Amino acid sequence: MAVKSKWKDIYEWFMMILVLLVLVLLFVEFRIELTPDTERRLQCIDTGILIIFVIDYFVRLLLADSKKMFIKGNIPDLIAIIPVSSLFRVVRLVRLTRLIRLARTMRLVRVVVWLTRFKDRFADFIRTNGMIYVVAITVAINLFGAIGIYFLENMDLVNAFWWSFVTITTVGYGDISPATTGGKLLAAVLMLVGIGFIGMLTGTIATYFLGEGSNKKESYKQQTINSIKEQIDNIDNLTHEDVENIISVLRALKNRAG
Repeated sequence: MAVKSKWKDIYEWFMMILVLLVLVLLFVEFRIELTPDTERRLQCIDTGILIIFVIDYFVRLLLADSKKMFIKGNIPDLIAIIPVSSLFRVVRLVRLTRLIRLARTMRLVRVVVWLTRFKDRFADFIRTNGMIYVVAITVAINLFGAIGIYFLENMDLVNAFWWSFVTITTVGYGDISPATTGGKLLAAVLMLVGIGFIGMLTGTIATYFLGEGSNKKESYKQQTINSIKEQIDNIDNLTHEDVENIISVLRALKNRAG
């Protein structure tokens, strides 16, 4: 049971990382003017990730006890695996800008659908160590930094937000740097906030996974109860035999407790 749960966690985190990678690819396409060769390579990566999610969907469909109930309960997932980018590939040849933007928007919708699949796990993570408050404060300071550098350095808004983000994440590409005293002081503040944010993020990741590890050392009784809860959450896919097995297990636990 514990080994199966471990591999399930690893698989879900792998799929979540793929979703975030698609999100990064979309950001790059919107933000940067790409060469045809680079755009083709990114398209191949996006298609590869889509194929993985297509396989994931149909494997889950095959393993579901009630195929009809699975399809009804996962309609957004089915819509998300429609290869929109491939359908609009011919559009790129005729340079219809509006349709190209529509294709990218549909890909963004796909990412949102995939992210909702992991919303519970993400919610658990963001609540660990009060991480949600740290993120909110960091976003607010990032916004403050962008507006500040916009006025101090007469920078355009896009570059201002880019500079603020790069500085607060302590990456420091150096492509944009402040020249005024006020800009340098602002950069120093953002760097200090960024160091705190990265440290908090690292600690939260460690706490989250260590917490998961300690939870797996729970008693056989608790593991069984958690397993039953997972099955009940997926009650639409349970057969009558599954329900009878759950009842038998609960009776056995009750008798042991008595």
